[in-house]
Amino acid sequence: MQPPSGAVFFPAVNRMDRRGFVKVCAGSAALALANWDQMAVAAGFEAFPAAKLTNQFGVPLKGAEIPIDEALVFSYPLAGVPCFLINLGERPSKSNIALKNEDGDYRWQGGVGPKGQFVAFVAICAHQMSYPQPAVSYLRYAASGSELAGGPGKIVCCAHGSVYDPTEGARVVIGPATMPLMPVSLAYDPDSDELSADGIMGMEYIKRFFKTYKADLNARFGPGGYRQEVGGKTACIPLSQYSGVVPTC
Repeated sequence: MQPPSGAVFFPAVNRMDRRGFVKVCAGSAALALANWDQMAVAAGFEAFPAAKLTNQFGVPLKGAEIPIDEALVFSYPLAGVPCFLINLGERPSKSNIALKNEDGDYRWQGGVGPKGQFVAFVAICAHQMSYPQPAVSYLRYAASGSELAGGPGKIVCCAHGSVYDPTEGARVVIGPATMPLMPVSLAYDPDSDELSADGIMGMEYIKRFFKTYKADLNARFGPGGYRQEVGGKTACIPLSQYSGVVPTC
């Protein structure tokens, strides 16, 4: 169970468009699981089949329905990859932010929506892979601020104290993490006010995450189930409902 060894525990509370992708699965509707180890990676978005973001009942999620006080959790592009959907509200995202991950340099071009307020990131801490689970999530979006974050609107990891700024591509504000959270590409339809996920960055890191937590993921999703593609839609669930305990720090 989370967090990884060496974690520092904090007080807990109970709580139930950009393009230019680096295409890696061109011409295939599936994610080619058999070729997992041969997938190309680069410091850019990797295109995957688009998935419409829905509410927990399968109804397409409207931008107007996305809360500003907590992150929504969804899976993309595979069932075992947790992601945060965040409404920045009156703190719109910045664009053309120079960042660097283990694959190289890249520029994050900001969020989508009328004010660029909708952003998404892979919800796996870049330090020691803490991630949201049904029992507990040590990673959360502290919309109103926290003791660790200092100010409002930061993503905090209560396992080891890393803080990320989602308005600047989830860059690291406070370590020990040294890399930003991996971004998820979103597409926004202004006519319907609906969103889809259509790309991701950092598949090498996700491969290591799958290897590290293989036993836990198999127990939750069934043997190999965590590697299954999400299909044409993926449900977004408030973190306070997704995880039984969400520590604050």
